[in-house]
Amino acid sequence: MIVRRYIVRDMPEAVLSIRKDLGKDAVILSTKKVRVKKWLGLRWQTRLEVTAAVGGDIPLHHRDAARAQAKAPVPPAPVKAVEEVDAGPSAGAIEPTAVQGADQDFGSALASAFDAYKTATKAVQSDEPSADVQDVLRELASLKAMIAGQQMGGGPSPVASECVEFLRDQGIEALQAQAWVERALAGANGQGLSLTAALAKVNEVILSDLADLTSPLPIGSNSRVVAFVGPTGVGKTTSIAKIAALHVLAGQRKVGLLTTDTFRIAAVEQLKTYADILDIPLVVVDDESRAAAALEQLRGCDLVLIDTAGRNFRNAETVRYTEQLLRTLAPDETILVAALTAKADDLDDLAHVCELIHVDKFLFTKYDETNSIGSIPRLLMKYRRPLSYVTTGQNVPDDIDMLAIDQILSKWLGGRTDE
Repeated sequence: MIVRRYIVRDMPEAVLSIRKDLGKDAVILSTKKVRVKKWLGLRWQTRLEVTAAVGGDIPLHHRDAARAQAKAPVPPAPVKAVEEVDAGPSAGAIEPTAVQGADQDFGSALASAFDAYKTATKAVQSDEPSADVQDVLRELASLKAMIAGQQMGGGPSPVASECVEFLRDQGIEALQAQAWVERALAGANGQGLSLTAALAKVNEVILSDLADLTSPLPIGSNSRVVAFVGPTGVGKTTSIAKIAALHVLAGQRKVGLLTTDTFRIAAVEQLKTYADILDIPLVVVDDESRAAAALEQLRGCDLVLIDTAGRNFRNAETVRYTEQLLRTLAPDETILVAALTAKADDLDDLAHVCELIHVDKFLFTKYDETNSIGSIPRLLMKYRRPLSYVTTGQNVPDDIDMLAIDQILSKWLGGRTDE
């Protein structure tokens, strides 16, 4: 038996390499995600590790009875190229899969397997699939897209594949990237289009999906108390100072600041400096029980901006504390501050807080420090919250802006984001 390991971008690339090296009788033994270094070790990228083998002694059916009993029965799918697909919620890898048959049979089989897998997953999942199931679905979706292109005549066009890869590098989930590209290039499949033209069509699809979220939504004129929440180091305090300065310079509202961030060294001093420069009041809350009384001290202000402590929102206790604090302060708006330099998975975990503490809007910082801005449309699409502001540097109050989504997505045109 010959066993080989492949580090690839996605399953289509793995299948092609396996068939080329090991032949049509090879089987995929396992898949898992790994992180590899790129660009002289300065950058990490997520890749797929696929183990494949060829030989007559490879067992294709090796589930133990206990695992089989723990799962809902899956109706057999009429497939030829795929022996079995595990439909359990704890699935971490695709079961050994025969890579055999003509290209047309292979395409029809995997397309059927994908549809059967989605149906089976719905039968065993509760609210939403586990992370492992989602990973498998993404890889199967990638395979299905490749198959659909083959059946239309020779596979997806190079520009379609390039679009998907570009969106994935920008932080868009594989399944979402594939769906947007397929809709954007429907019919022509991108034939004859440049990357710039193809991405322009993708942008149109994204704008259509975002609907009423395409325009920035700053602090409302009727909102008096606005709270800002977010993890440490995202630039929350500086962003609040910029917004306060804009309102002070506009001269239409009397602004006050309230901070509960007594955990970070010099946090109060930093905000006090801004308050002194702007000549606006600042109230410090060092005990949650005094939050309501502190807010009352600013009753003469038309707009109160609240700087909450930057904490680890992966910690359930932090979420409970923040939720209780916001319940006490009863803000008219709560804005989640997130840094675009964070990893896509970390931003997803942070944005999940939206569902727990009733976040109303996003504010993205460090827009100037990254070329990857895909997290903006992805999170707006997933959580259906509008964008309020983006910050583009440290200068107060200059480096803050309200950008429409089409302005943000225009950075993609040409397949680059360094303009």
